Amino acid sequence: MLIDCSYFTKGARHILNANATLGTLPHSNAAEVNDTIEAFIAEHQEDYLVAMLGKTIGNKVNAYLVCLDEDEKPTHNDKLDAVCDCLRDSFADYVFFHILRDTNTQGTVSGLVRLKCANEYVAPIVRQVNIWNTMVNKHRRFAEWCASSDCTMAGISIDSEMLTKINQFNL
Repeated sequence: MLIDCSYFTKGARHILNANATLGTLPHSNAAEVNDTIEAFIAEHQEDYLVAMLGKTIGNKVNAYLVCLDEDEKPTHNDKLDAVCDCLRDSFADYVFFHILRDTNTQGTVSGLVRLKCANEYVAPIVRQVNIWNTMVNKHRRFAEWCASSDCTMAGISIDSEMLTKINQFNL
């Protein structure tokens, strides 16, 4: 995978009870939280890479990452690793945006229900907008890198939606 749970343990993307260690889990639901985060990562990785790199290169990088995860002694490709390194942090923002969007309600037959907890819930829209716009800034820097002589791969094509901020009206 391009990222792991460690991107969600502190800072602006902090998720309560997310745990990046492989040792004992400090909270009873830490394993469940980690599984949920990993599911979001797996669900969105390929689409993100295609949007950020174009279909051909995005699928190639995704296949490379899958091979790295599955092989016991993986062979690294410096060019692909350089591209992956540039995208990791912004992909974590992308995943966090989707986690905020999808996990604050639960679908039922009669509609959406806001989840109940001892903590007070607030609408995540402001945080979603901030994290999306932060991600777009990182994407714009990535686009500049792609246009420079430092870029390790030719033919990268970025979807314009990944470079578009959400405006002050959350649209």
